[in-house]
Amino acid sequence: MSLSRKRLDAGLCVTCGQLHEVHGTHLYDYHQQVDEDLMCHICLQPLVSPIDTACGHTFCGRCIHNYLNLQQQCPIDRKPLTVKECQPSSILVRRLLDKLLVVCPNVDYCEEVLTRCELEAHLLHRCRGAVTRCIKSSLGCNFQGPRSALQSHLWECPYRDQNAGKNPVTEGEVSTIEVQRRQSENLGISVVGGCDTPLVCTVIQEVFSEGAVTRDGRLIAGDQILEVNGEDLTQATHHQAVTILAQFFPVCRLTVYRERAEENRPIEKEEILKITLCKHKGRQLGIKLVGKRNGPGGLTLIPGSLASCDGRLKMDDRVLEINGQDVSYGTQEQAASIIIASPARVQFVVARRSRPQTPDIIRSASEHSKYAVFATDEHEKPISPLCFVCQEKLVTINKDPLETLGVSVAGGVGSHRGDTPVYITNINPAGCVGRTRVLKKGDVLVSINSSNLLNLTHPESVKQIRKNSEVKVLTLRVIDARETHAGEHNFVPSWIFWLQMPVACRLVKTITLLRSPSGSLGFSIVGGTDCSHGNLPIFVKSVVPDTPAAKDGRLKCGDILLSVNEHSLRTTSHSTAVEVLKQVDGAVTLSVVSWPGTVV
Repeated sequence: MSLSRKRLDAGLCVTCGQLHEVHGTHLYDYHQQVDEDLMCHICLQPLVSPIDTACGHTFCGRCIHNYLNLQQQCPIDRKPLTVKECQPSSILVRRLLDKLLVVCPNVDYCEEVLTRCELEAHLLHRCRGAVTRCIKSSLGCNFQGPRSALQSHLWECPYRDQNAGKNPVTEGEVSTIEVQRRQSENLGISVVGGCDTPLVCTVIQEVFSEGAVTRDGRLIAGDQILEVNGEDLTQATHHQAVTILAQFFPVCRLTVYRERAEENRPIEKEEILKITLCKHKGRQLGIKLVGKRNGPGGLTLIPGSLASCDGRLKMDDRVLEINGQDVSYGTQEQAASIIIASPARVQFVVARRSRPQTPDIIRSASEHSKYAVFATDEHEKPISPLCFVCQEKLVTINKDPLETLGVSVAGGVGSHRGDTPVYITNINPAGCVGRTRVLKKGDVLVSINSSNLLNLTHPESVKQIRKNSEVKVLTLRVIDARETHAGEHNFVPSWIFWLQMPVACRLVKTITLLRSPSGSLGFSIVGGTDCSHGNLPIFVKSVVPDTPAAKDGRLKCGDILLSVNEHSLRTTSHSTAVEVLKQVDGAVTLSVVSWPGTVV
C-alpha cells in the first residue's frame, strides 16, 4: 500500500496533514534545513506555536505543556517552572517560523512547496491529493480518495443517476454538488477573488433571485468554489475563473467549501453593578444606549458629560435596569423616556464583563482569521491587486447643441448592483461621442462641464448629463478604464474593474453589527500591510452562515474594511488589525467600501 493510500485511511491532522497524537505537536516536511536557533529542545523539530519560559528558553507550545504536566521544571536548566510562568514568543519569532518552507504531505498527488502558515489552507482548499468522499456517499457509495480522482470516479459511480446529486453542502467540509441548468440559463451568481487577488480563492458574493443556483437552493454567498466540471479554480485568476464558470453545461458539477462559524469564545464572567447618577441643571447626563436592534444594549459615554466625569459607568456596560424598570429587552426610546422622566437621580443596574487576558478566538490570515480592519483616507493609493491604476483624463467634444451624446450609462448610488460611479455601457458609433472615438465602453464619468457626477443616483446622473449636453463644446472628466468590451453587447464591469478605481470613486457605507458575549461577528479576512500581495487593506474573504454578519446581510465577500468603531488603521499589519477588532465588544461599527462582484 502506498504512502498516500495509507494516508487516506488515517485520521490525519487538518493543520499539518500528518498523523500524530491528538495533543501532539504538528509535524512538517521541511524543504530546507532549519536554523538550530529555531528548534525545540524537546521534540528536536522546528518550533510550532513557540512558548518562552521565565528562564529564557523557547519550546513548542504543546511540547512544554505536556512536559510540565509530568514535572514542573525547565527541561534545559532544571529550574522550577510552571505553565503560568510561560508566555507566547514574540511576533517576530512567530513570523520567522510561519515563513519556513514546507512540502505538501500528499506527495503522490501534489508537489507544492509553500510557507508553513499556508499549508492548512492549501490542504483544505487547493491540494489535489486532499481526501474526499463521493457526493453520493449518503446513497451508499464507498469511494474515498484524492480530490483529483473524484471527477473521473463520478462518471463511473454506480449511484450517479440517483437523487440528482442532491447532497447538502456541509459547513467546514469540502462538498461536491451537481446543479442542473436549463438551456442557456445562467448560474445566477456573482463572484469575487481569484489567485491573482488578496482573496486567493474564488468566492460567491451574491446569489441572484433568478438562475440555476437559486433554483437548486444549496449554494449561498460566502461559499468558496474550488472546482467546476473537473477544472481547478484554486490556481485560476479572477478572469480565468469567470470564463470557466460562464461555460454552459447541462449539469454543472461544483466542488465548494463553506466555512464553519467560529466556536464560542471562552465564557466571560459578568459583574452586576448598581450605580446612581445625580442630574445637574444645565448639564447633560451624557449617556447613549446602543447595540441591540430591539433594546439598548451597551453604553456609550459622551466625553465631558456628567456620566463620563463621574467615571463609574464604563463604555459597553450592558444596561439591565433603569430606576427599577427592566430595559434589557426594551426599546431605546423606552430607556430614554425613563431617564428624562427622572427628576433628580437616575439609578442604573449594569452588567460588566471581565475579559480573559488572551482569548484564543482569532487565527492568522492563512487560517481564515475572523476579524480585522483597515483604514484609509483620500491620500491612500487605490487598491489594485493587478498593479494597475485607472487614470483620469479630460476630453473635449465638439457637437451640435441639439445632438445627443449617443451613449448609454449605468451605475450610480443605489443602483441594482450597489453603489458605484456612473460608467458607459454602450456607444452609438454614429453619435457625437462615437465619431470622435475618444471614449470607450467602461469609461467612468466623473464630471460633465464642471458638474460633478460622483455620489449621484442613476436618475440624477442622467439628468445632469442631459442638462449639460445642450452646448457646442462638451468637456468631460473621465476615468480611462483598462477593462472594456468589444461588440454590440453592453459592457458589464467585473469586480477587478472596480478595484482599480481611484480613491475618489469610493462610496463608504457604515455597518453596525452586534456581537454577543460568547459569539463571533462571522466573517473571515485577508490582507494587511504584511500581505504576500503587497501593502493592502483588509478584504472580507467570506461571510459565515448563521452569524451576525450573515443575518445582517450588508457585509459582502470582497468588501474592503476601512475602520472599526473609533479605530483608524491606515497602516497596520494583519495581526495588529486582528488584535484591535478582537477587543471590541457590543455594537461594532464598520466602515466599508463595497464593490459588485462579477456576474456569471
